[in-house]
Order: sequence, then C-alpha cells, then structure tokens
Amino acid sequence: MEIQFQSRWFEKCIRDYLGIADRKITTEDVSVIKYLYVSTTDGYFLGFGRGDLPENFEFSDAGDEWFCRCLSDTGKYRTVEEFIDIREWEDSKELQIKSELLDEEREDKDASDMQDFESSVKIYEPEENDFDGLVRNEMTYDYGILYPEDFVHLKNLEVVRLMSCETEIHSLAFLESLSKIRVLEVGQVSLHTLEGLDKMIGLEKLCIWAN
Repeated sequence: MEIQFQSRWFEKCIRDYLGIADRKITTEDVSVIKYLYVSTTDGYFLGFGRGDLPENFEFSDAGDEWFCRCLSDTGKYRTVEEFIDIREWEDSKELQIKSELLDEEREDKDASDMQDFESSVKIYEPEENDFDGLVRNEMTYDYGILYPEDFVHLKNLEVVRLMSCETEIHSLAFLESLSKIRVLEVGQVSLHTLEGLDKMIGLEKLCIWAN
C-alpha cells in the first residue's frame, strides 16, 4: 500500500535511507525500519535503524537520564497512573516516572554494548531548502517541518527515541498505531494532549526526563 507523508523532509529522509528515488513509498518498504530517533530542540535531527536490535538499550550519548530516569517492564502495571505522575499546566502536560519507582530501578541495571548498533544508525539534518515555504509559529516556535502523524506509517518500530523535542512534537497519539514498540524515550517534549499514554503499558524500557 502506498504511503502519503505530511512532512516532505521526513519523506526525503526516508527515501534516502531506503534508497527509493522516483516511485511511491509503500508500507512494505518502511517495514524494515525498527528504530526512530527524533530531536528538534537544538536543530532538527532524524535517525533510522533496521535489522536485529540490541536486547537492552543504554545509549552512550544520553547522559544520566538512562541511569536514573528509566523504568523496566511497565507491563506489570494496570494503569499509567500507577507509574506516571501527570501535571497539567496552562498550555502543556508534564510527565514524570514516579520517583519511588526510579529508586527501585537504580538497584538493577543491565547495561549492554550499544556500539555496533549506534554506529549503524543513519542521522539526517535538514538543508536550508527543506524550510522553503515554512513559517515559524511565534507561539510554539514550530515550523511544521515534522508531523508526528507520519510516524504511524512505520508499523514495525520497536524503539522510539524523542531525545529533545520541545518543538514540533506535541502529542504521543502516534504510539497507538505502533503495536511492536518495546523501548520509548521521552525527553523535553511539550505535550498538548495525553493521547497515546496507554501505550506506555507493556514496554520493556521507558525513559522520561526533563519533561
């Protein structure tokens, strides 16, 4: 089935990653992508990974958050509220893993070698012409260069890493379409909605920091 992306930059990166130039992209094409990295705060970055993913994720460039802001096996909880604190501000929602659970998590860390996987991930940055026709929203600072709705087309994603996304990514609703996700990082994301939070139940690893 053919895929229509809302973000032309996202489509451009997908085309390059998959080596598709002059034809429509299909769901079969993107089925090989199992890892998605997104960062928008200090410049825009996209990263894709495929193949067999490491069993345990401890990113080398993540800093302390992957040692003290993670929770394993969220499938042992019945509701999100059992392990997530939700604070609602005037224009955003703030998520935090309950601190008492993080204390328990620190006691049992199983680090794994990520070097081979990290070196295989291809990272993209936009060029100046990727912003042609886009106007920054003076309230949110979004350009509209990315749409999280495009992520739903990557049905085989197992790992989603929103490293630092204060702009462009304001909803986790796309998680509802990702049945195979097992590792999620949410870092510096300004949420406008609580859609998709139920998909945090059943993860092998959840990391939420600076939110």
